[in-house]
Amino acid sequence: MGIFVIVIMVSSIAGIAVYNIGDDPEQTTTSENTFEVNGNIFYEDQSQASYNAIVSNPQGEAINIPFRADPRNVSHITIDDDALLTIRDAEKIYLVFDPNTPNFSDYKNNLQLAMGQVSRLISLVTVNQIYPISALTADIPDETYDDDVPLKSCEDATDTTPVLFFTLGSEDEVTLEDNCVIVSGKTGEGLIETADKLGMYLVGLRV
Repeated sequence: MGIFVIVIMVSSIAGIAVYNIGDDPEQTTTSENTFEVNGNIFYEDQSQASYNAIVSNPQGEAINIPFRADPRNVSHITIDDDALLTIRDAEKIYLVFDPNTPNFSDYKNNLQLAMGQVSRLISLVTVNQIYPISALTADIPDETYDDDVPLKSCEDATDTTPVLFFTLGSEDEVTLEDNCVIVSGKTGEGLIETADKLGMYLVGLRV
């Protein structure tokens, strides 16, 4: 059974305190499902198929954040640090995808999960504690439910209003192009893992 000693270390980009390995004997956690990645403590919740980390929000309240991706298996995914800063300083953020890409229906569910994994953390990690706005790059043919959804693309990104564009690509990575944060995965599952690693980095978990 693993035994870890944890302390609070402020290490994220927006005042999120991450419970981390240290030498404070007053704070301990014990579990056979607890493990460490690059000095960060995670707990595997097998009943929920998730990997959890405990962090403290800007109000000092401890919160549990579950991730779908195993943090031990995401070292191949690259995250542009400038993308993190762009998200942190935003006054407004659009989360965007292209519904008209080829084979969209094959990875639609994974795309929605990936966007949700990032969307839930935006208000915690942005200086202005904003909530992201969902958008599309174009109307969905023969559908009307998207009529009230704004149309945005990377071309609409500005210094204060970046766009987070979720897509399939040639690599599992997060890049920044002219205030557009591109979250890409080679597959639907890869997209979820990329989004989760972005989320980990946003709250200060450098895995």
